[in-house]
Amino acid sequence: MARKKESPKNLKNQRWAGIVAAILALGMVVSLVGAYIGQAVGGGGAPLAGQQAEPEPEDYLNHYQAEVERLETYLEDNEPTEAVLLELAENYRYLMIVKQVFFDDMEAAREYEGELVSVFSSLVELEPSNTAYRLELINLYIEQQESEELIIGEAEEVRELLRQEPDPVMHLSLVQLLATAGEEELVEEETAWLEEHLEARIAAGEADAEERFYYAILLGQYMDETAAAEEILEEILEQESEESSIYQNALTYLEYFRAVNGNGEN
Repeated sequence: MARKKESPKNLKNQRWAGIVAAILALGMVVSLVGAYIGQAVGGGGAPLAGQQAEPEPEDYLNHYQAEVERLETYLEDNEPTEAVLLELAENYRYLMIVKQVFFDDMEAAREYEGELVSVFSSLVELEPSNTAYRLELINLYIEQQESEELIIGEAEEVRELLRQEPDPVMHLSLVQLLATAGEEELVEEETAWLEEHLEARIAAGEADAEERFYYAILLGQYMDETAAAEEILEEILEQESEESSIYQNALTYLEYFRAVNGNGEN
C-alpha cells in the first residue's frame, strides 16, 4: 500500500487537532518539553544546578548534553532500565528543543531525534506491551520519514495490544498517527472497531464520562458526525463538575467543534 503524501500544512492541522482534543498521548516527554519551553523563554524556572544568574541557551545546551553523556556512560556499564531510558529520552528531547528554538539548528535536532528512535526501540524491547512507547516510536518513524514497512509493522503490534486491552485514548492516538501517515484504510478499520467497542460499552451502561468524551472525539474528528459529538459533550458538561478535567476537556473540544462548524454558541 503506497503511503499518501501529505502537505506540511495538512500534517500541521492534523497534529493541532490532536493536541486540541488532548488525545495524542505520546507523552510524558512532550509534556515535559512544554514545561521546559515555558520556563526557559519566560524565565520562570529554577536555575540549573550551580547556576547563579538566569541561564543562557548555552547553559541549557551544556546541561542536557552533560546529562546525556552521564546516562549513556551508565548504560555502557549497566543493563538498561526503564527509568534510565526514560530519563535519557527526556534529555534528548530537551536537546532537540534547545537546538530548534534557540539555535535554529535543524540538522542537530534531527540527529537527536534519531537517538530518540534508538531509545524508544530499547524501551519497546524492555516493555513490549506498553502501547505508549510503541506509539512514540511510530511518531518518531513518521517524523524521520522511515519506511512504510516499519510504521505499519509497529502499528500492527499496537492494534493487537489494543484488541486485548482496549484503551480509547491510546486507540485514538494510533488513529491520529495513521492519519498523519496517510494510511486511510487502517484509519477506517480502527475507527470502525473503536466505534463498535465504545457503543457496546455505552449501550451496556458501562462507559464512564471519559469514555463518552473519547467517543465524541471519534465521532466528530474522524467520522464527520459533529452534531452527535456536540450532543455528547453537552451532556458531559451538564453532568460533570466544572472543576473536573473531563469537564474542561469537553468544553475545549465543544468550542473547537463549534468554531469548525461556524457555530459561535457558548
